[in-house]
This record gives sequence, structure tokens and C-alpha cells, in this order.
Amino acid sequence: MSDTVDAEDLALLATGFEAAMAEETRPAETDQALFDLGWAELLSAAPSQGAATAFRALGTTNSAAGLLDDVVANALGIGISPQTCVVFPAPHQAEAPAHPQGDAMVVDGLVSARAEGATTAVLAVEANGDVSINSIDAGLLQGPVAGGVDPGRAYRRLSVEIPADALVPVPTSGSWESAVAAARTALAHQLLGGARWMLAEARQHAVDRAQFGRPVASFQAIRHKLAESLVQIEGAASVAEACLDDPDPLLAALAKSLAGQAAATTATHAQQVLAGIGFTAEHQFHYWLKRMLVVDTLFGSASSLPAEIGHHLLSRGTVPRLIQL
Repeated sequence: MSDTVDAEDLALLATGFEAAMAEETRPAETDQALFDLGWAELLSAAPSQGAATAFRALGTTNSAAGLLDDVVANALGIGISPQTCVVFPAPHQAEAPAHPQGDAMVVDGLVSARAEGATTAVLAVEANGDVSINSIDAGLLQGPVAGGVDPGRAYRRLSVEIPADALVPVPTSGSWESAVAAARTALAHQLLGGARWMLAEARQHAVDRAQFGRPVASFQAIRHKLAESLVQIEGAASVAEACLDDPDPLLAALAKSLAGQAAATTATHAQQVLAGIGFTAEHQFHYWLKRMLVVDTLFGSASSLPAEIGHHLLSRGTVPRLIQL
């Protein structure tokens, strides 16, 4: 299949995805609606483009759809469906979430909201430095729902033990490293989509709100906060866009780290610009803030990735040029 999609077709799909996510009632229903719109075909035909398009919509709408499951499974070369979930690494980590311990497998990671209705789960197991990909009955992942900052529970922490004989090896055409890179690139686009939404809300509030007979947007301090947010978003976006043509895991890590930092900076400045209303449940800002805090921790965060990136650079002995001048 082609690895690119016509820009006009992509724009139509993006519009459809956003509409389906904006009407979300339950994540499972949204997942099915996205599959009906052609999400699986898009991801198969153009994995990078398709994930970027869908995850920008996730960030903009703040949907809890379980598309990260599909991105990881597709990168591994496994068929995707609304009934298949993936066990993700623990927060701030990128290692396989399961390890053998005696006759059992200790699973410490995260699952998306899709796990509640899934029939099959994909589980990466690390043993003696090697990672194997397996399938298990998703019912084995059920357990107490851990609380957290995300009220929509797009992801929940998972800590269980499962019998080793419950694992069924799955043939794959992609590596765990490539799956991590694909996930990081997709999540970078989600973080940037959310950051753009927060920036737009803060800007509109600054234009509409008046103090001392002048729009708040006319104050230099406010302009500086909005401008700094925009600069960080656009800088991170340039790296995320570069990932569409270059699947290098280091570039994906850079994109995820920069997007997480841009989202954090934008959230901080947006909350200050929104002032009192930004601290209340009356404004939707807190939903985006809480989701971005959770998404930032997936597959490495803005605080944990710089150390990993530094180790990569030291081992390579060179620094890649992101933009050809």
C-alpha cells in the first residue's frame, strides 16, 4: 500500500474523526465509530500520516478513544480491532510492561479505556534482555480501577500477576523499539493538539476580557506568555512533522519530549491568562490540563526522556541535524 494519502482525502478524514470524537459518549462507541470511518484502513495505508491526523484530533477534542492501542499493534505488525487492547509501559517508562517471576508474569503498566470491553490483549514481555510479544485473554487484566487526575479515565494503572501459560506467542513483523517510536510520535501530535486548544482558549479569553478599560490581550506580559507558548508549540511541531518522513527512534523521543514540554508550558501560561475562571470547573480547561498531564507520562515524559536522549547521543557520538539548511 501507499505510505501517503492525498491531502484532500486526509482533510476529510480529519474532519470526520474530530466530529466522531467530539460526540463521544463512551470510548468504546467512539472507537467503533472511528473504525467505521476508515481508521484501520488509514493506519494500514499510511501509518505515520494516519496516526498524526487522528492524534491531533484526539488532542483537540480531548477524546478518550483507544487509538494508541492500534498504533502500537500496527507497528508490531499485528491486526487491529476495537476488541484488541495493548498493555503499555508504566508511567515515564518505555520498557516492556511484563516480566517473568517464577511461574507467573508480573504486569506493571497501563491500559486504555478500551481494555474494559476488549476480548484480547497484546502483552510485551521482557526476559534476559529480549522482548517477546504475546496475546492474552483481556479478562485477566481486570482489577481495581486506580484513581488519578484524569476524570475521563482514558488510561488506568495496572498491576497484576497472570499465569505464564496464559500467554500465547504472537508472530510480529515489527520490533518493540519501532512500536515505542510510533507511539511517541503519535502522542507528540496529541500533546500538540491539546496545547493548541489551550492556547486558543487563553488567547480568546485575553481578547474578550477587559481590565482598566483595556482588553487583557493588550498587556505586554500577557502577550509574552502567549507568544512563548506558540514558539514552543511550533518548535515541537517541526520535530513531530519530521518524524513523518523519518522513523528514527531518537527523533521520536525528541518529538515526544519537546511536545510534552510545550504542552506543560502552554498549560501553565494558559492557566495564568485565564486567571480565576481557569481554576474552576465552569471552564473546560481543567479537562485538557488533566489529560495532558497523563498523556505526557506515556512512553517516557518530558522529564524522563532527556536522560534517555542523552544516552543515545553519547552512544552514537553524533547529533542528528533535524533541519537541512
